[in-house]
Amino acid sequence: MEIKVNNLTKRYPSKLALDNISFYHKGKGVIGYLGPNGAGKTTTFKILAGLLKPTSGSVFIDGFDVTKNLKKVLLNVGAVIESPEPDKFQTIKEALTMSGEFRGLSKEDINHQIDKYGKLLELPPLNLRTGRLSKGQRQRVSLVAALIPEPSILLLDEPTSGLDPAERIKFKKLILSLKKDRLILISSHVIQEIKEVCDEIIFINNGKLLKEDSVKNLQKKYKDLERAYLKIVGD
Repeated sequence: MEIKVNNLTKRYPSKLALDNISFYHKGKGVIGYLGPNGAGKTTTFKILAGLLKPTSGSVFIDGFDVTKNLKKVLLNVGAVIESPEPDKFQTIKEALTMSGEFRGLSKEDINHQIDKYGKLLELPPLNLRTGRLSKGQRQRVSLVAALIPEPSILLLDEPTSGLDPAERIKFKKLILSLKKDRLILISSHVIQEIKEVCDEIIFINNGKLLKEDSVKNLQKKYKDLERAYLKIVGD
């Protein structure tokens, strides 16, 4: 379980989205990717998941170059990026089954995984069409889809977006359980969520990596993460 980002830059015609960022993490645990809206979080996640190509720099996941070995990378990676929308005409069961089949799972394994994670995240009845679901319910369906193949690495970009307070509590419990044997990179601008589940924090703003440290060290130095955020990222 390893993520290695080297001098990653992403430039658009009118914006420098990522400016030469580097970080490395190996082993289990939760890494928080913390910064305001527009900081470059989603761009980073899209490059990690092979949805965007960097302007320069490289990304390796479990030793494989994402731009050259994407199929091998995706065998062990689950991702929820930018509030994905399931096909509104599919039922929940159909959407999740398709996700499992795409990863090469058997029908028996798919049904087992849907039952397992569907109960954990309390999905609505599986025969409902996703177009009838609330934003929070669709987000939970996307989370289950990412978890079905039991990936060793999870990329979760603002995963609690649209979830109500009760759903956020369930999500926190799920992450605390999953982190025992997975490497999870999770982005957010909600400091409280990061504080409750993460082991380390990466601060980013305006496409620049500002600081990287453990939650324990940050709380010791700044007293709490809110103060650390204000000192490192700004208002």
